[in-house]
Amino acid sequence: MGVLMVYTASTQALATLELLVQDSKLAANYVMVPAIIPARMKIERVRPEDLPEGWRNSESREQLQAIGADWIKRHSSAVLAVPSSVIPAETNYLLNPLHPSFKKIEMGEAQEFLTDLRLPRT
Repeated sequence: MGVLMVYTASTQALATLELLVQDSKLAANYVMVPAIIPARMKIERVRPEDLPEGWRNSESREQLQAIGADWIKRHSSAVLAVPSSVIPAETNYLLNPLHPSFKKIEMGEAQEFLTDLRLPRT
């Protein structure tokens, strides 16, 4: 059984880039769901220097997944901020729906995901 977590991006633009590296044709119909993390909520952070050498390469995928799985098992926070491998200066947020504080994160309504038609499509 896999680890349950929600993978999010700090902006819609970053989410679009993350989608493009995972699904270069943007083949699926996507929606954006805004999530508002309360200002006082504990957010653990992983810095690029905390990651294994070559962490931006696909060969490091299992090591990165292990970091996320360890965070879930520790049950130490509802939010883990991690650098984006697409743009390391940007941040993605992993959310732990099984953490008691997760219910304090305000989830908005799903919104239509509109992109420029020049982006790769099927």
